[in-house]
Amino acid sequence: MIYFSIDYRSPPSGLGQIIDTRKPEKVTDRMGNEVWNYTLVTYPGCGSENDPAYILTAHFSSLDMSKLGTAEGWDLFVPVFEDLITYLRRVGVTYVYDIELAYEEDGADDDGYFSLEKWVDIVRSSL
Repeated sequence: MIYFSIDYRSPPSGLGQIIDTRKPEKVTDRMGNEVWNYTLVTYPGCGSENDPAYILTAHFSSLDMSKLGTAEGWDLFVPVFEDLITYLRRVGVTYVYDIELAYEEDGADDDGYFSLEKWVDIVRSSL
């Protein structure tokens, strides 16, 4: 299974990770360092463009920070949401693990996983 795990606790390091359960959790990178074998998802104001602790960073940098002024948190997320969804679909994500949203909304399984499409509908309706 390939899923996107939202990590509300991690900012400023990132929004979450894309995890492929068919692959090992950690691998050795080209420099010989052990790194997470996940894709870290970031955007301006929430993580860096390249986090060396992960095998890959998907950084959504389509924001013009000068137009956002003092925006922070979810206000920075809104402009990149559609790009994120397109990317998640393209890399084969089928589920989103969002345990906090699972407490607030119907549609998750008992472990806190939503189908990608259900999660998109819920988040889109709140933006």
